[in-house]
Amino acid sequence: MLSGDDFITLPLIAAGGDGVISVIANTLPRPFTDMVRAALRQDLPTAQKLNFKLLELYKILFAEGNPVGVKAAMELQGLCSREVRLPLVQMTENGVHAIMAELEKLEG
Repeated sequence: MLSGDDFITLPLIAAGGDGVISVIANTLPRPFTDMVRAALRQDLPTAQKLNFKLLELYKILFAEGNPVGVKAAMELQGLCSREVRLPLVQMTENGVHAIMAELEKLEG
């Protein structure tokens, strides 16, 4: 069984799940992958520590819908544009600033 929601990946793996189809891994592949690998090894203390660091970013990335948040984060990283097709709209400037602050905190 695979998680389709980054936020519940750790509990799902801890309950016997096999992995995830992730959104956040597009913008922070190493931290999220490290968390998943720790969980799959049943190293739950490490997985919980890593997951806790990502909790706020999960909320921010999905606050204005998917893929709007992850595209904004990837634009900040120089990976793509945050443009989306209608009926979606780009993440608000407030949302972009929240992502920027959280990414700086995680990378710092």
